[in-house]
Amino acid sequence: MILSDLEGAIFDCDGILVDSEQPWIDLMTSYLRTLGASHIPAERLRGLTAAEAVTSLAEIHQHLGSPSAATPPTAAEVDAAYSDALADLSAPMPGALEFVASMSGTVPVAVASNGRAADVRGLLERAGMLRLFDIIVTIDDVEHGKPDPAPYLLAAQRLGVAASAVVAFEDSPVGSRAAADAGCTVIGINDDPDVELAGDVRLADFGQLRFDRTAHSIHLLR
Repeated sequence: MILSDLEGAIFDCDGILVDSEQPWIDLMTSYLRTLGASHIPAERLRGLTAAEAVTSLAEIHQHLGSPSAATPPTAAEVDAAYSDALADLSAPMPGALEFVASMSGTVPVAVASNGRAADVRGLLERAGMLRLFDIIVTIDDVEHGKPDPAPYLLAAQRLGVAASAVVAFEDSPVGSRAAADAGCTVIGINDDPDVELAGDVRLADFGQLRFDRTAHSIHLLR
C-alpha cells in the first residue's frame, strides 16, 4: 500500500514519538487503585488530557459509590505528577526518530499532543527530535483536547495545509478519533491488538513504514 501526494504529517507525542505512554498508564493505575477501582483497566484513560482523566476518575468514583475515603486528584495534581514521571525520560519509540527525520525538510511536519507544552518540548528535546518539527501544538494551544479534532485542525492550519492532505500518526483511541474527525488520513501505530484505533491503517511500529522523499509518499512494508 502507498499513501502518495502527501502535503504534511502530524504526529502524536506520547506513545508515538517518545516512550512516555507507560508512565501515564502507571499513574492512572495508581489513582484507580487509590479510589478502590483497581479492577478498571488504566488503558481506558489512555490519551486523555489531565482534565479529562480527572473527570473520568470522578465519574468512576461516583459510580462505585465512594468505596474508599480517597477522592479523585485535581488536574493540577495529575499534571504535576506526570511531569515528575517524565523528567528523566528520553527514549524515542522504535524507528520514530529515523522516520520523522526522513520526512523533515521535505514535507512540513508537526506534533499535536494532549500534553502540556513544557512536557512535550522537553520530551522531544531529550529524545533528539524537537529540531525536526516545524510546528508543535499542545493542550495549551486549544480550548478542547483530543478526542476533539481541534489539535489536529490547528496543527494543519499552522502548517499551511488542509487536514485532508495530511497523514496523522496515533496510538490511542481518543487521538485516532480526533485525527479522523479532523479529516486526516490516520495511521494507527500500536502493538496491542486490544487497543481499538480509528483510521485507515493499523501497524505495530514505524519499522513497517518508509517515506519516499522524491514522491512525497509513504510505503507500507507489510
